Parts: sequence; structure tokens; C-alpha cells
Amino acid sequence: MSNMVSWSKLHDDVLQLILEGLDIITYVRARTVCKDWYAACKRITSVQEKSPWAIIFPDGRSKCGSCLVSDCCTSGLTGKCKFYRLHNLGNDFGTHRCIATCGGWLLMLDLRSSLYVLNVFTRERIKLPPFESHKGRLCVERRRRDTNFVINKSSVTTRNAVNKTNAVLWVDERTKRYLVVWSIGLWYMMYARSGFDFWREIPTREGPENLYGCQDIAYKDNKLYVLSRQNQIRILDFSQELPLALPTNVEHQPFTNDRPWRVKIGVTVSEHVLMVKNRLNKILKIFKSDSEGTSWDTVESLEGEAWIMDLGVTVPAVNGTKPNYIYYSKDKYVYWGDVSTQELGMGQYVNLNRNFSYARWFIPSLREL
Repeated sequence: MSNMVSWSKLHDDVLQLILEGLDIITYVRARTVCKDWYAACKRITSVQEKSPWAIIFPDGRSKCGSCLVSDCCTSGLTGKCKFYRLHNLGNDFGTHRCIATCGGWLLMLDLRSSLYVLNVFTRERIKLPPFESHKGRLCVERRRRDTNFVINKSSVTTRNAVNKTNAVLWVDERTKRYLVVWSIGLWYMMYARSGFDFWREIPTREGPENLYGCQDIAYKDNKLYVLSRQNQIRILDFSQELPLALPTNVEHQPFTNDRPWRVKIGVTVSEHVLMVKNRLNKILKIFKSDSEGTSWDTVESLEGEAWIMDLGVTVPAVNGTKPNYIYYSKDKYVYWGDVSTQELGMGQYVNLNRNFSYARWFIPSLREL
């Protein structure tokens, strides 16, 4: 009698233990082995990486429906990064721009039509309201190869806006409820959430929000943190259908005389606000709001956390994520560096492929239903 045992006929408990120990890419592949393995994956309910991965996007000029992902913050520290290609993301994927992520979900901007949300592992899409549905001062002019936004007689194309845009994305993995906030330049912000069939303006020059422009935004636990053009941190509570401006704010940011778009903010696990200049190939001083939220203190340590700048938040430093590290991206490269030593590392894919144009950090996750 043969002693050979089919891998597809492993005991359920043994198979589940194996699947739970896989990284997310191997797990996604394991779902396609056979019906028994797929059923076992469904029982696991969710898989999430503990450390940030790099996602590398195709050149917008190419007809490419795939992207690359890599666990380069761990593999890159010991050797050459290993890359995985995710296919079948849509024939138009290469011409669109990712402006925010949440787990395995990407907020994609189609320069000619609208925003949508895409899961890179399941290929699910969440259709967002069209720009024309906007309730506010924004007017939309459709053009042959682009979309033109008109705000108070001033206009900007999506191609120009994407270079000076900030966005946040939140998606509930189980219910697919979502929230999207997008700023177009310094002076215009809008949002949409589940149940809306329109975009709504967030006033930046008037009203109780008192934002006076937007240099950067971050989102954590139903709160939107806005670095205003007046160098204040304003907080909007999104726990209800309409956002509510909280009275708490931090004034007099340490980079008051710096030019816009060079300052980034983030939120720690304990909901303190961080701030740093966004410079290529450099780690500069990081500041943190004090316990009263009225001034800034210099940060010498992130106290067991790592700051993922592309996500606007810090995370507990576990597994491959190093404590006191900052992870950020610029164009086609991703970087990581020790805040205390100012030592830098970079993803080792400089000569990977000229068909890939930009990258960013994300923390992959997948929930099985």
C-alpha cells in the first residue's frame, strides 16, 4: 500500500495551521490549489502582514494590468528584495494613479473620469460617486484626455492636481464600508462615504472647521487630522454622517517658514501628532505634539513604534518592522531609516524595470468572507 498522502487531503486542523503561517502572497496562491484548500482559507477569516510592504506601480504610458509587491523592509536589510507580481488588475490600471491605500485596498484616480477603490488581492472594485455629483463649489469639465476642475473661476486639471494632492482611504474589510477624503491643492477638500451617491465639500476658508487650507492630512480611528495652511493641526470627527470640527488644535508648527508640500504629518498609536519635513534621501528632525496638544517637542525616539508616512500613522514595531524607524517613498523608490542614527536604506530595485514609475508603502491584508 502506498504511503503517499495527497496535500489536498490533509487534516483540516493541520492544513489551517500551515495556512495561518504563510505570508499573504503565498496565502493568496494557496487559495487556488484546490477546493479543500480554498474552504480552509475561508475558515481563517483574515490575514494581515505585521510589517509594511512596497507596492510598485507601472509606468502610466504602458498598457499594464499588473503591479509588483515586495517585503523589502525585511528582505532588503539582509539581501536583494524578492518581488511578486499581481496580475489581472484591469487593462486601464497602468494609466491610473494610486493616491492612498488601506490594507489591500487602493484608492485609484482615473485622470479622465473618476476615483475608484480596488483590492489588489481579490480584484474587487468599489465604485465611487462621479465627480459631477459634487455638492459644493467644484465644477467639472470633461475633456478628451483629462478632467478639469473649476473652483471659484480657477481651474486645474487632474494631471496637475495629482502632484499636489493628499488623500486618505478607510475600508472595513468585512462590510466594505468606506470613507474617502481628497484634497485638490491647498484650498479644496471633499469626501464621500458609504451610502453617499455624491461628493461633499469640506469648507477650508469658512465655517466651524476653520481649516484655512490643507497642507497634509492623516486619518485614524474616525478622526481626520488636517495640517492647515495657517500651520495649525485641526481635527474633524467622522464618527457621524457629517464631520464635526473638534475644538482641539495645535498651533505654531516648527516649519512655519517652509514652503507648502514639504511637511508631512502622522498620528501615533496614542493619537499624538507627528510632523517632519519631506526631503528626499534625508531624515530630518521629527516633532510630536505635547500631552496638552498645544506645542511641539523634538522626537528622539518613536518609543517602540514605526512611522509609515504613506499611511500617515505609526504602528507597533513587530516582526519585520523596526522600532524607531520611519518608512517613506519618493517617486519609484521606497526608503527606511533610523530616526536616532539618521541611517538610511533603500529598496534594491533601482534597475528593476523601466516600465515601473512610482512606489509606496502599504500593509497588506485580506479578509475572507
